Amino acid sequence: MKKNNKKVIQGRWYPIGKKIKKNINAKYHRIKDWKMDPKGYFLIAVDRKKKLIRVGYCKFSKLGNNPLHDMVATIQGKTAIEITNTLIRERFISTLQHAGDMGIELHKAELSLKYGFKYIQDQDLAIKQF
Repeated sequence: MKKNNKKVIQGRWYPIGKKIKKNINAKYHRIKDWKMDPKGYFLIAVDRKKKLIRVGYCKFSKLGNNPLHDMVATIQGKTAIEITNTLIRERFISTLQHAGDMGIELHKAELSLKYGFKYIQDQDLAIKQF
């Protein structure tokens, strides 16, 4: 493979042909684009003493004027990837958007646990600049 060939880049294992047909600018509106997963939602917490990420799986048991939500399962683990894959394997997540969101949130919790950042679900991590 030629090093100066701009139509091919070297990937980690294979050469990759650049046949780009679209360039897309990413965008997301937290209110307009967000959709609730009909299977439920999760509450995430960091347990610093045991060095674990804890997740509560909540389902809607009653909707309407007096809604009722039940936590029906708890999941714990050390990394975002193991918890996210467990949530998918257990079929607690039914949408790709929710799976992506959980990956992001759980990775924030993992970084918080690893580096001592304060973790608040659905908020940016507060990382001190030195």
